[in-house]
Amino acid sequence: MPTNSKSFCAECSGLIPENKWYPRSIKEWREVVLTRVYKYDNNDSDPRYGMFSNVAYNLQYLEFLNKSLEELFLSSVIRSQLVKTFTLTSSQIIECLLYIKLIDLKVDQNEIWEFSRALRVAEQKNAYGLGPVFYKNELKKIKELRNKVHLQSSEGIANADYAAFENIEVLNEVKKILFSFMQKCLSLPTEAMNEAFYFLLPFKDFVHSKKE
Repeated sequence: MPTNSKSFCAECSGLIPENKWYPRSIKEWREVVLTRVYKYDNNDSDPRYGMFSNVAYNLQYLEFLNKSLEELFLSSVIRSQLVKTFTLTSSQIIECLLYIKLIDLKVDQNEIWEFSRALRVAEQKNAYGLGPVFYKNELKKIKELRNKVHLQSSEGIANADYAAFENIEVLNEVKKILFSFMQKCLSLPTEAMNEAFYFLLPFKDFVHSKKE
């Protein structure tokens, strides 16, 4: 690497004082926030530890994706890919938390190995007290968006990833659904949710991007 090249890493470039942003730690997600869903042991002796760790990893990743969408100057194609990833990651968080709840309700794990099946059983059990309307409307939307991510199924440019995930309305809809879902799971008031899950609040516009 040329000696005069600039590093994007704040530590390597010596610019840490100017780059102070850091997402909420995994430890805090795992030990403070997610323990509101269930009290579990924060070690491998509890089988739920690994599952809640996965949720924590994905929540931290969403915080990073939100920061990228908010502050990086992006082409509209890369922006759409980030929105797609935000959607997929959100659906994985929902799927994992539903799985944990259904296992706790003594549902056979073989019945809920696939997202559509898990949603169907969760609706029947009214997992987390979400209510039939939320399952039929909001979580159905998440499933439909998730199903759009099949590169080989695009019949034309209008049906490609770029078109499916380019609009800010899609991102805000996903954020709204996950925000409501997490609020039910955690039983947190809106003010506390806004603070902990600020990265799920809606965008007014994609400020730093261009058509490309």
